[in-house]
Amino acid sequence: MIVRLWRATVLPGMETEYDAFARDVSQPMFEQQAGFQGVIFSRDGDRCLVTTLWADHESAEALAASPLYGRTVERISALLGPETATEVYEVRGGTLPGGELF
Repeated sequence: MIVRLWRATVLPGMETEYDAFARDVSQPMFEQQAGFQGVIFSRDGDRCLVTTLWADHESAEALAASPLYGRTVERISALLGPETATEVYEVRGGTLPGGELF
């Protein structure tokens, strides 16, 4: 399993719009991607973090090439500051409701 972390800063006054976009647009987009295992949207003030879980490296890498993902990023960019960061890690252990990760 792979965890992908995406960090960004929401523009001042756009927090409510960002949260709605994450729920109504980003989550359904992720759910359509092959290998998708789950998503958590986190925000502290203007700092946001999107944590996604993927079946394998290929699935996580395929996200970047997805036309639907590209269109989603274009749309959400209007709500964000100029800098974003993405990190990808292999899951080595842990638990979620329902049991162990692997």
